Amino acid sequence: MKLDKQRVKNLKEYLGLTDAAKFCGFVIHIPENDEFIAKIVDNGFVKLIGYSCIPDYAIKYNRYDRAIKASIKCDKYKTVIGYLFDCGEQHFVGFDIIIF
Repeated sequence: MKLDKQRVKNLKEYLGLTDAAKFCGFVIHIPENDEFIAKIVDNGFVKLIGYSCIPDYAIKYNRYDRAIKASIKCDKYKTVIGYLFDCGEQHFVGFDIIIF
């Protein structure tokens, strides 16, 4: 599922974010370490997963289903898909389950 402009607007209103907040995409979070997936390389010979504690360096997916597919490759830890907003000076990461 890709978020269109109306769904992003509804999500901003639900979260209480300003109109200036920019939707960056879906990110993969590891709650156990409080880190984000920053890089995934899986070429059949080697699987390399890079981690970042800063959400700005996380891989940003524009579709939820692509984030799910990538999170399956990260089988070492349990993962959660979140949405990332750039609010100017800081980022907002949410993990609520919202019906659009």
